[in-house]
Amino acid sequence: MDQEVNADSPAAPQDARKTTEEQRKLQEQLEHQHEDPHAPGLHQSRHDTPDETTR
Repeated sequence: MDQEVNADSPAAPQDARKTTEEQRKLQEQLEHQHEDPHAPGLHQSRHDTPDETTR
């Protein structure tokens, strides 16, 4: 039986430990898929916001 190659899968890099540019772009899209670019405070990370738990 011949294995079918998925045409949608990213190309395999020469060194399997390294990612391809296509894989990096896909990962970036997946990491930010539910973000609202116009949301207030999106430019802040948890490191930029004040810690008010030690009142």
